[in-house]
Amino acid sequence: MPAPTTRHIATSALCAALLLGTVAPALAAGPDDTRPASRTAADSRAALRDQTDALAGLGTVLTPVTRLLDSVLAADDDPLTAAEAKKLAAAAREAVAQAREEALTDAADATDTTDTTGLTPGALDALGKAVDGLLAALLADKGEQVDPAADNVVKKLVDVSVATLLDRGLPAARLPGLPPAETGTGA
Repeated sequence: MPAPTTRHIATSALCAALLLGTVAPALAAGPDDTRPASRTAADSRAALRDQTDALAGLGTVLTPVTRLLDSVLAADDDPLTAAEAKKLAAAAREAVAQAREEALTDAADATDTTDTTGLTPGALDALGKAVDGLLAALLADKGEQVDPAADNVVKKLVDVSVATLLDRGLPAARLPGLPPAETGTGA
């Protein structure tokens, strides 16, 4: 088994950073950060359950996409075949499509209207396009296009994480050294 390369280590660190960036705000928030005094205990628990589901749901998108990225970035040591690249990309696209459908359903349920223009579906659409771009770069066998395409996928994963956090009303991060979180809708 070959020793881990810088890309392996960087990918692992990226995945850990994405997970920490997603979970840390919820863990760092105090118990009263998300609950106005007028809410009942049942309302608070329901809201927290929804927020917890949102965090758990991120894994269904992150795991197949990061598996694709890890395989692509490790390709210097063990190049992917076209069939492997297509299989990994298909799993990533399927996860993104499923998450998008769930986000649209959640948005429709939350607003009780047909207007489902939340941040998360748009961020998931952009992630799907980035995965397609990465697959195209892999299949074109143009190595110089793979790294920028992989970088774009990472950026879109971060956008999905942020959009999900904002759409679900998770508490803003208050970790020492972080700049104040913006509460806008520009994910």
